[in-house]
Amino acid sequence: MKELSRLSGTELQVMQCIWAFGEKVTVAQILDVFKDSKGWKTSTVSTILARLIEKGFLVKLMQGKSNIYTATFTQEQYIQNETKSFFKQVHNGSMKSFMTALVEDSDITKSDIEQLREWLNQELK
Repeated sequence: MKELSRLSGTELQVMQCIWAFGEKVTVAQILDVFKDSKGWKTSTVSTILARLIEKGFLVKLMQGKSNIYTATFTQEQYIQNETKSFFKQVHNGSMKSFMTALVEDSDITKSDIEQLREWLNQELK
């Protein structure tokens, strides 16, 4: 999978909304989700959707008189891409650096570590 562009916080919120809807979504559906919390207008949502199309996250199709938007990547693919990018950029690809940052000065419990150990053991089989 090619490396995706970074999403702003607002773009990520809109993408999470689109992923939650499933395959197809309209501007009206997105507006309905954010009407109380954001107070966005149609033009605001349309601008965000245009940026997401430009970044390759969405495609737009005309269905009747409505624009229908479809995600080009699943949420899982996006999360995987962001995690890999973070790992490379922040930890220079070092698993030890990554794990040290997770374990030191964090709320990871012994139970969390045990679950990770069990998962790693399963993956190594």
